Amino acid sequence: MSIGHEPNIDTLVLVPGQDFIHDIYPPQGSSIPPSTTVDLIFYATGSRAVLATWPASVSSSAASWTVSSTVADTIPLPADFRIYFRYNDGADFCWYRGQVARQE
Repeated sequence: MSIGHEPNIDTLVLVPGQDFIHDIYPPQGSSIPPSTTVDLIFYATGSRAVLATWPASVSSSAASWTVSSTVADTIPLPADFRIYFRYNDGADFCWYRGQVARQE
């Protein structure tokens, strides 16, 4: 049994030469509270050393990223990632975590 919030585990795929475009939507019937911030943070594998932070554009209906390929191509492998939602009441949640992969 686990207690507390358990983030979704997934693989973030970056394609060389392709922009990274991604949206996260809240569960149906809910919205993202005002003043919420969302960050996609890349870490050196097995470490808390931050390689890059990509802030999302946040609205009540989505957290969205559009990152140019020139920036996305700089993320080295191996790397891990986490997506943090930081709510206006001070609560911080890791919603996603996992490894970064490249697809040719």
